[in-house]
Order: sequence, then structure tokens, then C-alpha cells
Amino acid sequence: MGAFPSKKKSRPCHERRNVKSLTDKMRLLQEEIKEVVYEREKEARGYEKEVMVFACKEAEWKKERKRLKEEVKKLRKLVEEKEVKIRGMEDYAMAAEKCDKGWPLLGTSFLLEQTREERARRDEAVAKWKQLYLAIKAELDDLIQRTHDGDALYWKAEEEDMIEELKKEAKNKEETIEALRTRLAAMEREDYERGREMDILRQSLRILGTNNKAAYTTSSKDSRIDRHLLPKFEDHRFTCIIDSLH
Repeated sequence: MGAFPSKKKSRPCHERRNVKSLTDKMRLLQEEIKEVVYEREKEARGYEKEVMVFACKEAEWKKERKRLKEEVKKLRKLVEEKEVKIRGMEDYAMAAEKCDKGWPLLGTSFLLEQTREERARRDEAVAKWKQLYLAIKAELDDLIQRTHDGDALYWKAEEEDMIEELKKEAKNKEETIEALRTRLAAMEREDYERGREMDILRQSLRILGTNNKAAYTTSSKDSRIDRHLLPKFEDHRFTCIIDSLH
């Protein structure tokens, strides 16, 4: 009779320890999920900061490119005005030389020489500006293209991988927590049902003990069992059963 009560008594304690262990595991998993979400949010904020920096740089590049286009447009207009002026001077010099009217030969030669020098300086300036513009334009186009095709694609792929990994990890954690919650709820229901059964059994044993005491009180004096020992034995048996239920 000694082994049976100890086994009954240790089983609820073992189940309570299991419930407490599952609760602790679920709390640790929730803390891990919070840490993972915090790290991912921190990485996302860093990525957003990098995107903002890139957007600012891209805006500066576009602004510089627009400024260069306007500068080239002004230079082109200035060159066209110079060309019109030079053509007018050349036409006038040729007409004066052909008609032998107007300037002497020395003056005409000097004017033509000045015109050629001015045209050469103009062509050189236009060539330099054009070369500079094309170099800057090529560099900006290449940088923007590499950024859009390379870095932006890499960032996008990295972001998608990070989001997918976070979703997968969160899903696994949620499934684990849900399984633990289900198991914990089942154990709590089982513990509740067992508690009800124990209460019913205690009440039944209490009623049975009361009836037995009444029966022993009204029994005959010539019983084989001593009347003074019988209630003591019955109380001892009832106490053992109650202790085993606790």
C-alpha cells in the first residue's frame, strides 16, 4: 500500500513540472522572435538610410547633368552667333576685294587673319567643352546604369531574401509556439478533469467512510473484530486513500 500512494502523488507533480517547462520554452521562443524582429527592423532601417543616400546622390547627379546640358546649350548658341558674325565679315571682305572698293589689300588680309584665328579659338573651345561634356555624361550614365542594374538589383535581391528568411523563421517560431500552446492547453484540460475526478472520489470516499462508521457503531457486541480497534483501522485506511489523492 505504500508504493501506490507515492506513485499517485508524484504523477501530478511531474505533469506540473512539464507544464512549467513548456511555459518557459514558449516564453524563450517569444523572446527570440522579438530579438529577430528587432534585428531585421534595424537592418531594414539601415537599408532605408542607404536608399535615401543613394537617392540624394542620384538627385545631385541629375542636377549636375541638367546644368551641363544648359551650359552646352548656351555655348552652342554663342558659337552659332559667332559663326553668323564671321560669315558676315568674310562675305563683306570677299565682296570688297572683288569690287576693288573698300579696304586696301593689307586691311583685308589682316581681317581675314583675325577671322581665322577667332574661328580656330572658337573651334578649340567648342571641342574642349564638347569633350568635357561627353566625358561627364558618359561617367554619369555609366554610374547610374551600374547603380540601377547592379547595386539596386543586389539590394532588391538581398531585401527579398531577408524578408523571405524572416517570414520563414517567424512562421517556424509561430508553429512551434502554437504546438506548445496546444499541448499546454491539453495538459491543463487533462489536469482539470483529473482534479474533478479526484474531488468526486474524495466525496465518495467521505460518504463511504461516514456510512461505514455508522454501520460499525450499530453493529453487535459479539463481533469478531474488537469494537475499539475497528474505527481506528477504518480511519487509518481512509486517511491513506486521501493522502494518495493529494
